[in-house]
Amino acid sequence: MKKIMKFTPHFILISLVGLTACTPTVQLETPKEGITINMNVVVDHKINVEMDDTTKKAIEK
Repeated sequence: MKKIMKFTPHFILISLVGLTACTPTVQLETPKEGITINMNVVVDHKINVEMDDTTKKAIEK
């Protein structure tokens, strides 16, 4: 039993080094130029004004 306990810390150290060596690395880089969004938008407005008869008579006077 004592021989197993003697080699256990080295085994743990070697396994930790082996596990950390296999971890993937993710690198993110920002673009040098800004993001440009080109939008071709046509905005058409159609406005309808509806009045009741009393208001129409008040405007005509």
